[in-house]
Amino acid sequence: MLYQPTLTRFSWGTLLLLLLSLGLGTLSCDLGGDDDEDLLGDWEQINSGFPGVGRNAAVSFTIGDITYVGLGFDEDGERLSDFWAYNPSQGFWDNLGRLSTDAQARFPGSARNGAVAFALNGKGYVGLGDNDQDYLADFYEYTPATRSWRKIADFPGGARRGAVAFVIGDKAYVGTGYDDNYLVDMWSYDSSSDAWSPVRDFGGSKREGATAVVFNGKAYVGFGNSNGVAQKNLYTFDPQQNSWTEVESLRDDDDDDDQVDMESRISASAFVLGQRIFFFGGSTGGYYLGDIWAYDPALDIWTEHTPLSDDCGAARATTITFSFGSLAYVTTGTAGSGRFDDLWTFSPDAEQEDCD
Repeated sequence: MLYQPTLTRFSWGTLLLLLLSLGLGTLSCDLGGDDDEDLLGDWEQINSGFPGVGRNAAVSFTIGDITYVGLGFDEDGERLSDFWAYNPSQGFWDNLGRLSTDAQARFPGSARNGAVAFALNGKGYVGLGDNDQDYLADFYEYTPATRSWRKIADFPGGARRGAVAFVIGDKAYVGTGYDDNYLVDMWSYDSSSDAWSPVRDFGGSKREGATAVVFNGKAYVGFGNSNGVAQKNLYTFDPQQNSWTEVESLRDDDDDDDQVDMESRISASAFVLGQRIFFFGGSTGGYYLGDIWAYDPALDIWTEHTPLSDDCGAARATTITFSFGSLAYVTTGTAGSGRFDDLWTFSPDAEQEDCD
């Protein structure tokens, strides 16, 4: 999710107006070369898009072949509480709780942005966030078989927004974020006992709007906003050792002192395809980004791919991304003015075709 430095607590609508007045822009990044045609990666738009209202700072979790997308806030700054289920193989969206006879499928918590979500042992979990009045610590469990939600134990680390969440094995992990202070703590959740336990604090500086993804039994967490400064470092978490290790950061060898630092970013998103981790978009704090980079953990190298920007889509932050088969999917987000409700697929090793 996209979070800018906060000096006092005020509404997201006020924050967005401030960003617009400062001229927060969008940028098509080409950090790795002089011509986007040299980069691999094919973006294709799915015409049906996301059927809910355009939004950013939403959450998602995936159970089996179904990805669930919900919450966030719209272009008027109104918090949302709806959830949608998407089956990529069928190209079909289902609005949970749309019918009065299916009321138990509606998310029971308050509308919010900046929440976290994860899937664990065949169920979805959603919690934390900001409802414009308070930071939140509540959590809810969704059972697909019964299309129903129930409240579970509150997060003991305290109410917050902009945290990260990930799952390794039979435990979920939640931490970092913002509660009028930038946070660095991490907690594990055991669904069998509905209990939270503290684990080793995040290995980098405290932050909100970081990005988390899991690959081969380890979590990769990085980027984000630390005390008002966009970050570019990346760390792995090994649950067996309860330890964090810094890995190779996103680096552009062509950067010079006159360029804006496009490596550091807030509210980027991530997904896994094959043996690579992909990081997409985000904001530098002054520009929205549409670039996408692949990190190969085995080789410890970064490779840039075709950006979603200019003639093909738009740069953005606070997006929802997920993978299915050989494709990744990108939906929702913001580039400062308005909220996106489009839906794109990304194939990393194909050449970009026209998006017109």
